[in-house]
Amino acid sequence: MSSFPGSPRTLRGAIIAVDPLGPLSRVVVFQYNPDQVQRTIAPRSGGDSGQRAADAHRAWGAPTETITMTVDVDATDQLESGDPVAATVGVLPQLSVLEMLLHPGSVRVIANSVLLAAGTIEILPVELPMAVLVWGPARVVPVRITQLGVTEQAFNPALSPIRATVDVSAQVLTYDDLSLTDVGYGLYLAHLVAKEVLAVVGAVSGAVDAVTDLAGA
Repeated sequence: MSSFPGSPRTLRGAIIAVDPLGPLSRVVVFQYNPDQVQRTIAPRSGGDSGQRAADAHRAWGAPTETITMTVDVDATDQLESGDPVAATVGVLPQLSVLEMLLHPGSVRVIANSVLLAAGTIEILPVELPMAVLVWGPARVVPVRITQLGVTEQAFNPALSPIRATVDVSAQVLTYDDLSLTDVGYGLYLAHLVAKEVLAVVGAVSGAVDAVTDLAGA
């Protein structure tokens, strides 16, 4: 008898924080995949308020793309299995991993404070790890997290949340936003090539369907 369950195993989405100076990359694997992902794509502006007729078909770079999704985090299963971490701090570890995508590391903050106290004239802003959104093999893109909206919905006796939803807003970083030596530059180009291949597949499939419809008419 076959053990095939009747439906394929669904991959889980993730956000990976890649820090070249850190010993480990932080990986946020979604406990539950979002029910929907909203993407907004707009052409990149050329900078001039007026557009000449000759520029009507020009592209001023990669389009800007924003992605929004809602991620659910729940410690119910861990609590039922007696997980001591979930019993003590609930889903705070999972929320903290997401929030650290926006926080500079404490070591770098302290180092900059020491330099400032020592009279250093110019202190560069702390560089955050590069966030990479992984949504299936064909969509691995560098992103900048622009906003996290956290709603904590239930609490344990220590007031640690045991269930929460996180509204994630991110901007896709393109070759116009990254330097040639940045890892994200290559990731976005690979994503663009994959999109071009899928577009060719879609165009050919549409043409075949159109010819088939005409033949059957």
